[in-house]
Amino acid sequence: MGPESVGDDLAFAVKDAPTDPLEAYVRLLVRAAEEPAVVGVVAFGSRAVGADITAQSDVDCFVVVDGSDEETRAWSTPHGASVEVWPVTLDAFRSHALPGDEFAWNRPSFIRARVDLDKLDGEVAAIVDAKRRLAPDEGRALVDAALDDAINSIYRALKSVEAGRLAAARLDAVEAIGPLLTTAFALESRVRPWNRWLEHELAEDPLRTTEFAGLLDVVAGLAGGATADQLRDAFRLLEGPARSAGHGPIVDGWEPDVAWLRGERAYREG
Repeated sequence: MGPESVGDDLAFAVKDAPTDPLEAYVRLLVRAAEEPAVVGVVAFGSRAVGADITAQSDVDCFVVVDGSDEETRAWSTPHGASVEVWPVTLDAFRSHALPGDEFAWNRPSFIRARVDLDKLDGEVAAIVDAKRRLAPDEGRALVDAALDDAINSIYRALKSVEAGRLAAARLDAVEAIGPLLTTAFALESRVRPWNRWLEHELAEDPLRTTEFAGLLDVVAGLAGGATADQLRDAFRLLEGPARSAGHGPIVDGWEPDVAWLRGERAYREG
């Protein structure tokens, strides 16, 4: 079966079952199993996570092709289809969503990804498993960058709160949320999940660090207005675990204002 006929068959399958995503996905799997160039199919999104699913929820998946970019295009489906396919070559899939890749932002899709077809004796599954968590060096580098970003936004927000610039404080507090979450997860070598599934992920697999038990409350405080106390709660939430994991120099880079960030003294200009 050539790429063009595969594309035609797939387009027909999606069109033929527009309101039945699971049926359309099963048909895709059958066709993928029959196509020699396809070596893997990996589901991600709500159907793989197992949360926020309705009867109309589409199925998001990678179709991994051991071939050229041209061969992958035969598997493309339109946005809004019952099955939304991300066609990718095997070589590209190996580095997909890893640091330095143009799709590094897509790493959270692999946390709960499900391998539904693997013709390479486990290689596709191994590629996926390696993306579920952060490698040690990757985690340390990510903490250093995200921790500094989080403190920067907390610092700016706190200065604005104390100066009465409440609109600016709210914006900076919201900007602190992303790097704060990234730091918390990376300190445990975990990938920060998409916001949509943050609560689900923490319910399924809570963070082990004691201080992070109040993580969602701190995030809610930052999102909801961010008082000086809430901003300092956010700083203290990060400081202890960061120091324990060897990232104290990042925190100390904010001297002489660390005590002020903790709430132990007033801010000193200059």
